[in-house]
Amino acid sequence: MTAAVAGADDERKAQALVRDDAPKLLAALKEMKDGLDLVRSKVESLTRKVRKNQLPTGDGIGYLEAKHHLLLSYCQDLVYYLLRKAKGLSVDGHPVVRSLVEIRLFLEKIRPIDKKMEYQIQKLTNAADGAAAQDKVPDDEVNVKGRQQGEDDLLGYRPNPDMMDPKIVSEGQGKDGIYVPPRIGPAAMDDSHSKDAVRKEKRLLRMATENPYFKEMIDDAADRPEEWKETAGDESKEFMAYMRQREKQEKAEEELFTRAPVTKREKYMEKQMKKQLHGLQGLTDGFDLGMNTLLDGEKEDDGGSSEPRRQSAGRRKHQKGGKRKRH
Repeated sequence: MTAAVAGADDERKAQALVRDDAPKLLAALKEMKDGLDLVRSKVESLTRKVRKNQLPTGDGIGYLEAKHHLLLSYCQDLVYYLLRKAKGLSVDGHPVVRSLVEIRLFLEKIRPIDKKMEYQIQKLTNAADGAAAQDKVPDDEVNVKGRQQGEDDLLGYRPNPDMMDPKIVSEGQGKDGIYVPPRIGPAAMDDSHSKDAVRKEKRLLRMATENPYFKEMIDDAADRPEEWKETAGDESKEFMAYMRQREKQEKAEEELFTRAPVTKREKYMEKQMKKQLHGLQGLTDGFDLGMNTLLDGEKEDDGGSSEPRRQSAGRRKHQKGGKRKRH
């Protein structure tokens, strides 16, 4: 009794499943029958031509061959899918569904390629049809038509502007159709030789500006007033480097409003610069006194009176007193 009830339930479920899927199945079968009739008519005509050696099958377009294999696999999977549906079998999770989805995705992805290849395929097809038609025409008519259409046939293979990539065409255009220049600035590619040349030129310019002889020549050429220096040695290389460092330090102190700490090395350098600049200042302090003493001694040797001697002694005292006052 239980088995009979279970069998009746299964039969009712199968009938309900058929009633639900019957309209879809009938529509799919009708569409499939129409497609098969169209395919059968074309395949039969092509098969007859191939058997009669009217259509060469070698050296074809590889893209079309791959596309035809995809379409054939899609048709086979679709027939198997409909067969399972007709038998009432489930297709959930079946590999045929995954295969149908993959092939359909491939066919959708190659649609832009079909659009770009359509022009070339059409031209090649027309050329093949024209060559086949000329084989059936007598030689005299072929020669006459060949002279008239020779140039037209060559122009038929000219490039088609519509096949250009739209990204390349509209690269410099904005959304409103206004030309927008690309935002790629030119970059200068400096090699090591050019960098070395620039560095050498800067070094020579710095040496020329620091050299006192060149500075004097530049001042003479520019008719500038001559610079008078109180001390000697302030045009040396060490002094110029010291002055540049001092100017840089003073500028930093003015910007930060604080005194920079002085290191022992900087103190030593400053002391050495002062010795170099002021080491010769005291050599001429007693030059006037020595010259006067020498002149007085020569007058005494000539037999002069004692009065000039007293005057010279007084003058010496006066000069010594003035010297002390200056100190």
